[in-house]
This record gives sequence, C-alpha cells and structure tokens, in this order.
Amino acid sequence: MILKNITKIYNQGKSNEVQALKDISVNFQKGKFTAIMGRSGSGKTTLINVLGLMDKPTQGTYKIEETDVFNLSETEQGLFRNGHIGFVFQSYYLENKLTALENVMLPTLINDDIKKEERSKKAIILLDKLGLKGRMNHYPNELSGGECQRVAIARALINDPEIIIADEPTGNLDSKTEIEIFEMLKSISKEDRYVIIVSHNETIKKYADKVLYLNDGVLSDDIK
Repeated sequence: MILKNITKIYNQGKSNEVQALKDISVNFQKGKFTAIMGRSGSGKTTLINVLGLMDKPTQGTYKIEETDVFNLSETEQGLFRNGHIGFVFQSYYLENKLTALENVMLPTLINDDIKKEERSKKAIILLDKLGLKGRMNHYPNELSGGECQRVAIARALINDPEIIIADEPTGNLDSKTEIEIFEMLKSISKEDRYVIIVSHNETIKKYADKVLYLNDGVLSDDIK
C-alpha cells in the first residue's frame, strides 16, 4: 500500500490557495498498526479522505497491492472501497433505528460476494468475537460508547477488507475503554491487514508498530 508524491491543493491557482498535503510518500505495511498523529488543521482529514478513496489528490499515485486506484473510474473506486476498505469513526455513525446486528450487516447489502443467507451468520460471528454476543439485538441508544464502537469495528470488518482506517476511534471513550479499543485494533492488524489510525491521543504510541507525524501537510517519522 504505497502513496507517492501525494499533494492536495484546494482553490488551486487562486489567491486563497491552500496546500493541505505536501508531496507525501509512504509505504504502509500489511500486518502492521500504523498511527498518524497531528494537530487540528495539520491535514489529517484530507489524508484520510485520500487513503479511503473519498477524495483525489491534486497530484501523486496510490497503489493498493497491484492496483493503481486513482486510475479507476468513480464507480470502480466505490466498489473497490466497499470491498477493500473498512472505516471506523469517532462518532460511530450507527443507524439508530437498526439493531447492532443490522448495523453490522449494512455494508453487505451492496457486496455481491456475500450471499444473502450468509450476511447474518457472518455478522453474528464478528459481534461474538468482539464481545457483544448478548447485545446483538440492542439498538445504539441501548449500548455504551465502547459497545457502539465495537459495533462500528464489526461493521468495518464485515466485508473482510484488508485495510482498516480509523479516525479518532477513541475520542468519545473513557480511558479503560480506549485501551480496549486500541488493543482490539492492534489484534486486527495481526490478521494480515493494514490498520491505519489517525489520532492526537498519545496513548496510541504504546500500541502502534509505526508512528508518523503530520504537520502542515508534511508527513514524517519525526515530531516537528
């Protein structure tokens, strides 16, 4: 998973031009937990959007395995994203009218590789694995913050993606639950996946195999 010379410029050529990402090149390793740290406004959100195929850079290349993903059409990128990338966010983004089990099953509805009769079975296995066996039929407002985040992680894993991207996944959690989530994500990385966590939380350094720092759009392995 390689980013090469990624630059993102907003309002290019105008007087209020902003260079959000500056010539970023990085090789993410499969089976590793990579943390990206940076202050607010450092370019973290833009980088997540590029990594998650939700935004294209002004220039640069991005290869996942042997696929040059920026050469895919918009439709192809959408299908690739659904099958290869799982997202975990600070605010969970669970559907309040759906149970934990139904929330986890959502991404499978547009995945032809998972048969209809297998969706529920696979979701149950994931929720059980994440310690939610007795909470599957509960709604988000009946779950704790940590339980909601576990549901979100299960949802991210349901299509068996090789890439997990998490944006401040412990931002709304207490310190004990925070540690549990970091340990869980660390374990997931060992399942031969790319796990990339964007956070400003210093605790993440204890779990990350590699820590990168983003400062004013520049990515490095040193604190600037």
